[in-house]
Order: sequence, then structure tokens, then C-alpha cells
Amino acid sequence: MEIDVQEAGDGTLVLLHDEDLQRVAGDPRGVWELDHAALAKLEAGAWFSPRFAGEPIPTLAEVLDLARGRIGLNIELKHHGHEQHLVESALDLVRAAGMGGDCLLTSEDLGALRRVKDLAPHMRIGWIVDADPGNPRNLEINALSLHLPLATPGLIRACQAAGVETHVWTVNERVDMVRLIRLGVTSIMTDRPAVLRKVLAEGA
Repeated sequence: MEIDVQEAGDGTLVLLHDEDLQRVAGDPRGVWELDHAALAKLEAGAWFSPRFAGEPIPTLAEVLDLARGRIGLNIELKHHGHEQHLVESALDLVRAAGMGGDCLLTSEDLGALRRVKDLAPHMRIGWIVDADPGNPRNLEINALSLHLPLATPGLIRACQAAGVETHVWTVNERVDMVRLIRLGVTSIMTDRPAVLRKVLAEGA
């Protein structure tokens, strides 16, 4: 499961994709402007469906506890320019949950990934890219998180030859799912998991 993690004003790591809270909670402030207590009071589920009305913004600690023993996590470290200890806190939480072997830490920021490796050499890291990343052999990473248009046969083969995992986003069309499965990508990130499950069951 791919999740996006940001640092709140008090250092708590919470799950949120956007830099501000407008779309999910109707609040224009950035996540760094609020501490966890204030974030926990926001209603963050109704925008998606009335079924989820009243759902708060979860913390990374809560999600790790829920995921442990059930599913691996691809944790994107999202930088909003105000974080203080994002990398360190994420590593501490993953270790405390005993999920170091079940998590991939990803980021668009190569500097943050280098910091992860400095602090935890055995932690798997992945670089999120939407432009040509160059030769995978030269990147010193475990995975490339590729924007769908970049997932060409040539780049996928180069990653496979270099022992670099390929995680492709965001794949919502059946034809793209089938193509990527046949290319042998490591994982597909989609908003339509039921469709992907059906494609896999059909033996694409």
C-alpha cells in the first residue's frame, strides 16, 4: 500500500497527500501550521464519501500498527519545506513497529533518500521520478517509482538488469495494467484496486 507522509507542526507524522488541508478538510492551512491535536479534530473523510464522514487524518504510527503483519507499505516522504525531522521520525516509527523489512521509503528528494541510507543502511529506498532518471545502475537505490509515461519496455528492462524494483503510478486503465504486468513491473499503484485484482485473476 502506497501512503504519503508529512510532518505536522509538532513533529507528528501524518498521512496527507496535499500540502494544505483544503481538499480533504476544507481548511486552507498547511499541515505544518497545525499540531496533531488540532489535526485530529478535523473531519477528513466526507469529501471522499459520506460513508467516511467523521474520519480523522491518521498518523503514521497508527497506520503502521494497523498494517503490521497484514500488508507492506510504500511510504512516500513528502517535503513541504517546513519539516524538521521527517526522515528521522519516519525511521524511528518504522523501527518501533518492527516493520523495517516490510517498508519501502520513497521520495522525490534524493537528498532525503541519502539521509535514510546514512541512518539505516539496510532500509530499502525508492526515488519517485516523472522525468528520465538515467541509468538505473548509477542511482544507488532499491526502487524507481515511475510516472506511467516513463514505464517503457527499455527502462523496465534496464531496471530489471540492475536489480532495481519498478513501481508505476498512477495506473487506472485496464490496458495499461495488462501491459505493465506483461513487462514484469514490481508493482502497480492504482485508484482502482478492484480492477487490478480482476486483471491479475484473469492471468494477464
